[in-house]
Amino acid sequence: MILRPSSCQGCSKAAAVFVTLVAGGKAETHACCQDCPAVQTGSSEAILPSVSLGLKMTVPAPQGRGKCPTCGFRWTDFERVHRMGCPTCYETHEAQALATIARIQPGLEHQGRRPHDAKADRFALLTKAKNLLKAALKEEDYETAAALRDQIMELESGQVEGQK
Repeated sequence: MILRPSSCQGCSKAAAVFVTLVAGGKAETHACCQDCPAVQTGSSEAILPSVSLGLKMTVPAPQGRGKCPTCGFRWTDFERVHRMGCPTCYETHEAQALATIARIQPGLEHQGRRPHDAKADRFALLTKAKNLLKAALKEEDYETAAALRDQIMELESGQVEGQK
C-alpha cells in the first residue's frame, strides 16, 4: 500500500487531493489541500493533475525506444518505413541498427550497390585479385594467374572490367 502524506506539501493544512505517479518501479505521491491555487483553478488548463499542481514528475523512457534529438524519429518508424530520418538517427539508434544489419547481411561491411567505379570497390577487387594470384602461383595454375595478372593491371590503371 502506498502511504499518503497527511498534510499539504505547499503548506501545513490537511491534505485533500492526492496525486500518485507510478513509473519505473517507483511511486511518487504528492498531496495538497483544498485551498491550493492549482486545485481551485481546476484541471481545465492542464491535461494531467500533476501539471495543474505544478509538480515535476519524471517518467522514464522505455529502453531502446528513444527518439532522435534532431528529428524525433523513433526506431518503430524505421521498422515501418525502412529508412532513417536524419544522420543523427544512425548514432541515436546505433544498437538497433547494428543488430538489424547483422541479421540482414553477413558482416558489417557494405554489401549493397555503390556508384559505378567506386574507389573502395576497386581497392577491394585489387586486394582480392592479388591474393588469388598468390594462391594460383602457389598451386602452379598459370592460366588463372595470367588472367588475374591482366585483371590486376586493369584495376591499377584505373579501368574497370568491361570498360576499354
